[in-house]
Amino acid sequence: MYNGRRSFRSDWRMTLLFVAITALFAAGAFQTYRMSGWTWVSVGLAASTVLLGLGSIVESLIMRIEITDDALLVTDLTGHRRYAIADIERVEEAKGSPVAILLRTGRWVKLPSVGSNVGNSIRAWLRQSPGRPST
Repeated sequence: MYNGRRSFRSDWRMTLLFVAITALFAAGAFQTYRMSGWTWVSVGLAASTVLLGLGSIVESLIMRIEITDDALLVTDLTGHRRYAIADIERVEEAKGSPVAILLRTGRWVKLPSVGSNVGNSIRAWLRQSPGRPST
């Protein structure tokens, strides 16, 4: 039975950074609107506030990876995905790229970037799970 870390989410500092960036976009949009009305700069900053700023905050709050006894659950903006432990062949990670899992079908699945040690935790989970078929 795997007793390590089971839930991986974006760090609260990352969410706070996204809030600060969104506030800067909003302040820039407000200031340019106040100075000269709706110009392409104020419209661009307002659109960036909504699309980039609020979108990044929502994404950081939604994205997570959870390790259960029998499956890996991945939640991101596109929805929920479940990967059974028997379907996962191995885990790969490299510096500067997201963690990816290789399924027994030969398909690679990139996992969302939710922090460090995700790959090591998944590897430990795969090794310690009693119901996993040996490779």
